[in-house]
Amino acid sequence: MRKLILVLPFLFLLLTACGNETTSTGDIDNRVDEEPAASKPMDFVSHRVVDNAKWWWALTVGDVTNDGLQDVVYINNNANGGYLAFRTGAKDGELWKETIVAQAPPTGGTFASGDLETGDMDGDGDLDILAVKHTGEWDDAGESAEIFYYENPSWTPHPIGLAKDAVKDLSIGDFDGDGRNDLAVLTFDEHNLRIHQQQEDGTFKMVQDITRDGLHEGMDLGDIDNDGDLDIAANGFVFMNPGGDLTEDWTIEVIDPKWNTQTGDWSANGTKTFVVDMLGSGIPMIFISHSERAGYPLAYYMRKRDGTYIESIVLEELPAAHTLQVFDMDMDGDFDIVTGINYARAINLDPKVDHFEVLVLTNDGNDEWGRKVIENEGIYNGRVADFEGDGDMDIFRYPNHEATDLFFMENQMK
Repeated sequence: MRKLILVLPFLFLLLTACGNETTSTGDIDNRVDEEPAASKPMDFVSHRVVDNAKWWWALTVGDVTNDGLQDVVYINNNANGGYLAFRTGAKDGELWKETIVAQAPPTGGTFASGDLETGDMDGDGDLDILAVKHTGEWDDAGESAEIFYYENPSWTPHPIGLAKDAVKDLSIGDFDGDGRNDLAVLTFDEHNLRIHQQQEDGTFKMVQDITRDGLHEGMDLGDIDNDGDLDIAANGFVFMNPGGDLTEDWTIEVIDPKWNTQTGDWSANGTKTFVVDMLGSGIPMIFISHSERAGYPLAYYMRKRDGTYIESIVLEELPAAHTLQVFDMDMDGDFDIVTGINYARAINLDPKVDHFEVLVLTNDGNDEWGRKVIENEGIYNGRVADFEGDGDMDIFRYPNHEATDLFFMENQMK
């Protein structure tokens, strides 16, 4: 989970809108606006930093080495299960060096997951690493999973709890406001969301076990109803935090049914979801794209007081958009969107997609979006962070879920 603190005055005007209006601001084929003014052009220099990835479907970024540079954490061989490791970020342009955290889970077997996260689970000030024991989606997606965190820097494993089947999303957050991080877990095909609360002694207790048809992929956290605690957004649903000890019912709201009423194969209801928390405004925005299919927009939603949601369209359609990150990329004070097309999925769609843009959609502050293509060969599960600590936001690019060569795209704003 990431938290982004931004202020956009135009959002207050949108709150006065009535109903569930839809606003269209462009499509991928013909939307080309002028780039907003900035101190210098936003360009990226690409560095190959990994040359032997094997199905790194689960990866995240974080400074686990405490050296001021972002590292990349991953499970190698997610298809059939593998080991847990990270690559140490560097400025020298060479391949990033691997450190293996664990060859196998403490209870045996292999690691496999659709997501990874880092967070300070034990409250000692450094980033620990989550891990999931599973056989791999390709072997048996329905097999139950075990969740651990590995304590930095000894990499001692600590159990958290169980998941009903293969894990799609993990989100770390302090749901009960006690200063200790808790964990939300979303699974692959059991339509299941579990919340594991950290206890005073550092152990974890499952306090919610929610099953809802349509739950599948795409989760993030934010104070969506502006009541002071963290709620959960998951592929077109919002689960409202009841407060207290978290055991009361979590009220479920539907943001937009098109994200969770899809039918067909495993790709139904697959999304990427990103929540932006607005400083002092109480207007968190929930960005959603479809991670697997074509025919769906890239959109964001704002909650009204009556529990309905206003939709704004950024792109009318973006196929296989398995990257969705929202940060100030051009350093003009408002948020931009990093997204793009997963090549290995897009070429298997019907009809076949033959373009694989990696995009930065720049916001001019008035809800108009410029379109800057920074690559043409795709991106999968991309992550944004200030990798080299110079103050601007960079991109970790995984070209597609079968790629072996991965890239750090260095922002040239600073």
